[in-house]
Amino acid sequence: MDSLYKSYLHSLQLWVHDIEVILQQRSRPNISNDVATGTCQLITSIATCIQTEYPFYANELRIIANTLFLQSATPFISIDLNHTAYGKLALIERHLNSEPINMQFWSYIHPRICNVSRTLYADGHFSSAAEKAIVEVETRLRELFRELKPNSKEPAKVGEIMGALLTEDGAYCFADLSTPSGKNYRRGIQAIFEGAFAAYRNPTTHENLDVPRRESIEQIVLASQLMYVLDSNPKRASI
Repeated sequence: MDSLYKSYLHSLQLWVHDIEVILQQRSRPNISNDVATGTCQLITSIATCIQTEYPFYANELRIIANTLFLQSATPFISIDLNHTAYGKLALIERHLNSEPINMQFWSYIHPRICNVSRTLYADGHFSSAAEKAIVEVETRLRELFRELKPNSKEPAKVGEIMGALLTEDGAYCFADLSTPSGKNYRRGIQAIFEGAFAAYRNPTTHENLDVPRRESIEQIVLASQLMYVLDSNPKRASI
């Protein structure tokens, strides 16, 4: 799909460039019905390709595909261009060409992390997307605490919740502690949880951090991994 998407985007780039040259010459583009139909189909195909990572742009492109051309009342007369829609299309095309996307990224991310982070990420709010992902993991930890320890007061600090759930005698049994590998896995997962919250969750509560796109992806992937650990099917015992 990635190669097909690049082909679509390159075709759109060429068409936008050709129209831009004509407009700079203060000429009227001569657009046939077939060209208009093919261009709309091309725009719609691109919208489908970017739906996962750029939902806002995908929706905008579908609107543009329906409004880009003004049908002439006279048959065989070239179709007029909606200049407002074209301007939006040109901006989106340039952004998509300058920001290559990973088409498979979000398909591997836990649904709850997608729900809170994907739209923010797609709109370029990388810091907020990363923060929301880690916060959602904390929300899930608190849900598990209330589920597995209904008679205990919920701690204010997430560190205490992780201690109550993820330690060797914790309420959330996500590993086989009868084997050395299971014990090592449990210790490693606990360390990952503690490290993630120390590095990413706690600093965001004290200051506004500017997280670049690469680090945002890393934090989102890590949060997804932690969420899948919490969604495994362990033996649970309410305390």
